[in-house]
Amino acid sequence: MRIIRKSLLATSCALALAGPAAANIVTEAFDGAFVDARDIGQNKGLLLDYIPEVNTTFGAFFSYDNAGNQVWSSFAIPMVEGRVDYTNVNLFRYSGGRWNERGAPLEAVFATANISFTCDGVAVNISPNTGTGLANVNFVFTPLSRISALECNNPVAACPAGTTADGSDCRLPSSITGNLFLPAGKKYIVRGQVSVENNGRLTIAPGVTVQGSTDRSSPNFIAVRQGGRLYAEGTRTQPITFTGPEATPGSWAGLVLNGRSICNDATATTTCRFEAVPDLVYGAVPPVLDDNSGALRYVRILWAGQQIAPNEELNSLTLNAVGSGTILEYVQVDGGLDDGFEWFGGSVNGKYLVCSNMGDDCFDFDQGFNGKIQFALGWQGINPDQGGDSNGIESDNDNPASDKLPRTQPSMSNLTMVGRADVGNEGMRIRRGSGGNYANVVVAGFRDRCINLIDAQTYALSSATQTGSTLTMTQSWVGSCVAGQFEDNASAAYAVSAWYNAGAGNGTGDPLLVSGGFLPTATSPILVGGQAPADGFFRPVQYRGAFAGPRDNWTADWTVRIPR
Repeated sequence: MRIIRKSLLATSCALALAGPAAANIVTEAFDGAFVDARDIGQNKGLLLDYIPEVNTTFGAFFSYDNAGNQVWSSFAIPMVEGRVDYTNVNLFRYSGGRWNERGAPLEAVFATANISFTCDGVAVNISPNTGTGLANVNFVFTPLSRISALECNNPVAACPAGTTADGSDCRLPSSITGNLFLPAGKKYIVRGQVSVENNGRLTIAPGVTVQGSTDRSSPNFIAVRQGGRLYAEGTRTQPITFTGPEATPGSWAGLVLNGRSICNDATATTTCRFEAVPDLVYGAVPPVLDDNSGALRYVRILWAGQQIAPNEELNSLTLNAVGSGTILEYVQVDGGLDDGFEWFGGSVNGKYLVCSNMGDDCFDFDQGFNGKIQFALGWQGINPDQGGDSNGIESDNDNPASDKLPRTQPSMSNLTMVGRADVGNEGMRIRRGSGGNYANVVVAGFRDRCINLIDAQTYALSSATQTGSTLTMTQSWVGSCVAGQFEDNASAAYAVSAWYNAGAGNGTGDPLLVSGGFLPTATSPILVGGQAPADGFFRPVQYRGAFAGPRDNWTADWTVRIPR
């Protein structure tokens, strides 16, 4: 039996689920212990554990038989989206187990049960098998710790307070100043600019879809201003989806977070201003490195990049001076018209990031970004907007003041980037005085070079022997790219190939990825030779790239439009 985390329970209240916003109402928030409050002796109870990896709820029920002997039984329910009532669930009883004794206890089905989950508890109606000598019994278990409305993920039938009915959907307000909670059961529409203001909070339940409006008279996007917070925390089986009304790049504009961390264009009297939306400001001097803009976990941002102004589109996820107090884990950007993730300064860290089928760059760094990233996938895929400047990584410090401080210097470990042979540009383009510390990177398959360093200010940050600590690459692996692995320019201070080959543990050759995909095969050379940075943020690993092997697909279940 697994250690009990925070189990299950979840919602009923006899409310119907609504189309694309439907969600599995059982979540990990309900893992734990439950008792029947009607039983004053507290001699019966239920332990529950929802296991998201297999979307199954495990229960262990304990009581006593007529002779006073302890009785343990268990059940496992494969969960069905939107269902709260489960009938004829087998209960297993165990016997023969003793502490410090070898052998396994005997297991037998001794009863069936009808089990119903609600926001307030779990009803268990047990029908013992003939011959057991036990009578039918009904229990109503309540959690020892109260479950909040968000944790319960109870679907609603009507639009929640603060939103406006828009047909069968609910439209978000243009300004969010207090706390707005978007429960499951509805789809939520973004029309125009929706701003989460200073001290405002937007919280979104697992499984919810937030969609850009079909009215494109003005760009449809969500902007979290400095001091505002967005909490979009889904689960592997119930990711939160931000998308447009059509499955086409630029169907809506995207998501912009604005914090008070690093922006190397800020001064003591002037913050940075977002060029695409000038009323959005970000950064501070001194920067608030641990600034908190909320949390994105198990989130998909699809079909973004709607044009804001001539030659100006929003990225799928724009992170303006976002601080390390913000959580960024298990986030996919897909099918956008411009960049996938773009960091304009900031110190936010991230793990398990996926960029796929992007029109321009996947990972774009600017204005002094100094955060840490581990486990990231760049899958170039297919997008009609891809052209000769679509890169896996594009990292800049500043233009034209390329030596401006603090300098762009991301720390990245365990990154896999797979390009296309017929369209796009380079795997890694580092330029305009940008530093960076890269470890366990795997890059292959791009139309131009795999790695390119540009500008004298960039070359000055390292050497042909990788001296210094501002621009480094170690324990990495470069495969084949159509125009060659490295952009070696005779007029540059040194050859990119020499710089790469000087890095500890770097290698070249076929990474042996699964055909048509990004996972390493069982015999891939990248399964060994890795070494993560000696920093508490990074999980120690011995492999290169984002995946430990052909079965380590942490993108499974919650992402879309990438190989399985």
